[in-house]
Amino acid sequence: MKYIGNVVLLVLLIMLSTNHNVWSQDKFKLVNFNTEDGGKIEAAYFNAGKTKIVIFAHGAVFNKESWYFLAEEFQELGVSALSIDFRGYGNSTKGNTEKKLFDVLGAIAYAEKQGFKEICVVGASMGGAAVLSALSYKQTSVSKVVLLAPAGGPPIKSSEIDKFFVVSKEEGLYQSVKQIYAESQESKKIKEYPGNAHAQNMFKTSYAKELEKLIIDFIIL
Repeated sequence: MKYIGNVVLLVLLIMLSTNHNVWSQDKFKLVNFNTEDGGKIEAAYFNAGKTKIVIFAHGAVFNKESWYFLAEEFQELGVSALSIDFRGYGNSTKGNTEKKLFDVLGAIAYAEKQGFKEICVVGASMGGAAVLSALSYKQTSVSKVVLLAPAGGPPIKSSEIDKFFVVSKEEGLYQSVKQIYAESQESKKIKEYPGNAHAQNMFKTSYAKELEKLIIDFIIL
C-alpha cells in the first residue's frame, strides 16, 4: 500500500508539473528570425500589444528561459517581451561569440517588423557585451538599454538612448563596467550593489526584488 501511495503521489506531482509548463507556455509563443549574417535565432515572444517591447539578451551560462520571470512581469504591465537564445544555445543556429551582435540586431529588426514603436533592450554579461557591440555597429531604433555587468564592449555614443548600468562593487568586471559607463553619452545612470554577484546572478541575492523594480520602472517610466 505504501508503494502504491508513493506511485500515486509521483503521478500527481508529474501532472502538476505538466500543467504548470502548459500554463507558462500560454503566456508566450516561440518565434524564429534570421540575422543579417545568415544565422537563425529562436526566441520566446510575450505579446502584450504593439506599443512597447523589451528584448532580453542572456549571459553565457544562461538561456532565454532565464528571463521568463521578468518577461511575464512586463507582460502583465502591458509591455511585450522577446527573450532570445543566442547562437549556440537552444534551437538557435550554431555560431561563435564574435557574431552574437547580429543576434541582437536581428531581434531589434524582428521587433520593428512587428510594428513596435518603442524598443528597449536588457542585456547581461555576454548578452550585455553583444548589446553594446550591436549598438556600436549600426544605428538602431532602441530607446532604452539596461546593462547588467556587460562583459566588455564599446561605450554607447548615442545621446538618444537612455542607459541604465548595474554592477556589483566586488565583482571582477567592476572597473571595466565603470569605464564603459563613464565613456557612454548621457542620459545615463548606474546602480552599484555590494558583494560580487555577477549580472543575472544578482537576481539570486537579497536585493533581487529591488533590482527587478528598478529595471521595470526604468523601462516603463
